Amino acid sequence: MSGKPILVGESNPYGTDQQFALYPSPDGCSGHRLCCLILGMRRQAYMNVFERVNLVDGKWSMKPARERAEKLINGLCGFSEEQPLILLGSKVASAFSVTFRPFEQLGEDILMLPHPSGLCRLWGEPGAYARAREAVLRLAPELADVIGKTEGKPCRA
Repeated sequence: MSGKPILVGESNPYGTDQQFALYPSPDGCSGHRLCCLILGMRRQAYMNVFERVNLVDGKWSMKPARERAEKLINGLCGFSEEQPLILLGSKVASAFSVTFRPFEQLGEDILMLPHPSGLCRLWGEPGAYARAREAVLRLAPELADVIGKTEGKPCRA
């Protein structure tokens, strides 16, 4: 793998600062659900091993989402075009002009996961968290020592 995987979300209801894209706080937000529930990670490990970006600042709109997706693909957002991408949800997949196939990898460097929102029904399916963890580890096996480490424990730093 060439660099940290990039988690790609939709937009942040808590503000437009990209530093807080998919941030693992407050409890219950998409970043927290992804970090603590879905990937079973400690917050600090999550912050250290992933880059995080949202496609849109403010309300979701496909045009700016597609523009930012194109920049991400071409390494024009401050990240390398060789960094693997983890696309979160069908809207994000659409912005990248790919068919949304949750838990599947597209080529060597793009993985699709359901959106980590508490509204996404796919996370309610038995084994969904395990499928997500396995998929992320196929994309980035070097994360094996941090994914799934909080199973049954509170998510802390």
